[in-house]
Amino acid sequence: MTTLRDADTFTGPQVHRTAFAPRHEFAGQRVAIIGSGAAAARLLPGIAAEAARVTVFQTEAVWVLPRLPAPAATTLRRAPQGLLRLAARVNLFVQVRDSWLRHRLTPDDTAGVAVHNSYYRALRQPHCTLVTWPIARLVPLGVRTVDGIEHRVDAIVYADDAGHVVRTVARPGRLHPSAELMKEIA
Repeated sequence: MTTLRDADTFTGPQVHRTAFAPRHEFAGQRVAIIGSGAAAARLLPGIAAEAARVTVFQTEAVWVLPRLPAPAATTLRRAPQGLLRLAARVNLFVQVRDSWLRHRLTPDDTAGVAVHNSYYRALRQPHCTLVTWPIARLVPLGVRTVDGIEHRVDAIVYADDAGHVVRTVARPGRLHPSAELMKEIA
């Protein structure tokens, strides 16, 4: 993942992460996580456990299924696309009762499938927010989205997701519209 436009104007720390290791570096802070649903799923639960406020700037939604025992995980990789999508829709509906949040977490048919047990639970916490508006730029005190809202944060974590999507469930090579916009902005 590349750094966003005007990144040098943000006054707080910016880190790139592929995994979260608890260090209490975000204790009491307002933290922005910028990345796809697959990357945010890995980072959010750990960061939310120590941060005062977490805002996830989702660049691309992803289907999420719960982690299964090893034999079932192998079957997951071979399951038909329709079955994976159906299982992921049921998982989303069961875990996220808020229809607006569920709508924003629902990916299009080009999305991959990530495996995580506590992403949806972490997002439902009162101090966690999901933002799906594309990012316009970084500003000295936070992140400004294209709708003109400035989200104030103390630290930014870029959630890198290389290799963490279990399987792509649709036509390869086509980007989600928000990912295309992010490429234009960066």
